[in-house]
Amino acid sequence: MNRNLDWQQRAGCARAVMSESFSHGMGKMERVEPRLAQALQDILSHPGSLVRAVVSYQVGLEMGLGENAARSIGCGIEYLHTASLIFDDFPAMDNAHMRRGSFCPHLIHGEATATLAALALINRGYALLWQGIQYGSLRRRLAAAKWIDDRLGAQGVIGGQAWDLQGWQNGQTAAEVSEVAARKTGDLLRLAIVLPAIAGNGSLREIQLLDRLALLRGLAYQAADDLKDVLSPECQTGKTGSRDVALGRPSLVTAEGEEAASQRYKRLVLAGDRVQKAMPGPDVRWQLLDILRVPLFPVKPQEQAFSAVV
Repeated sequence: MNRNLDWQQRAGCARAVMSESFSHGMGKMERVEPRLAQALQDILSHPGSLVRAVVSYQVGLEMGLGENAARSIGCGIEYLHTASLIFDDFPAMDNAHMRRGSFCPHLIHGEATATLAALALINRGYALLWQGIQYGSLRRRLAAAKWIDDRLGAQGVIGGQAWDLQGWQNGQTAAEVSEVAARKTGDLLRLAIVLPAIAGNGSLREIQLLDRLALLRGLAYQAADDLKDVLSPECQTGKTGSRDVALGRPSLVTAEGEEAASQRYKRLVLAGDRVQKAMPGPDVRWQLLDILRVPLFPVKPQEQAFSAVV
């Protein structure tokens, strides 16, 4: 990728690279059972925004990873994220009908086949992460492996989903909602941004600031999503909306009201801006992170970073 392009052009190039990787990263389907192959092909034809993959790929290149390694990590993270959405939409969880502008895989292919497709994505996702981190020093490989386990395991994304399903009809606090968001949304973004820095040549300072930024952007995204879900479900294009209140899921709007949730969202965005500004080196070096800055209203297609369709 041409490093002399401005950040928006670079993001566009990175998205083209990651879109190709996402579509073809599972390999040939000739020997795959036909129903499973069809489900995987349908899933891979709806990549969503690829924000996590794009920023992970670009951070990887900035941190000195080779092209193939950076691409593998970005695609692996996107496969893991996509698998989590498939499970998240099941009747036993959110019972959603739409995702990424299409009917959910379990409605088209059945829950059994959708489960196997998600597991295939998880298996391939972990394999790709290993391909991306394997060339670093032993110390960095061990640190990267631990980071993956901590972010995705029972105390990370999976644990966050478990807390999300707890049932919050009897009340919730903003602190509790933020804790769930930090695990369910924040930890996956922390994986996407920090893992390539650990696997590459990121300094301790860079890793610490990237981690802080990822958490703040993840919390800001979840705050914006809570506000959109209640105030303007039509902004949730491509995804079943208005589910949090109906299912008793944790929501900042429910916990502290619209005005307080809006102010929290604004504070999180500004705090993230300050952390990004503090990144070592010239600002232009880190403009690639601008894609993570979360818009609220109005959300124009050309301005979307995170959206509910990812």
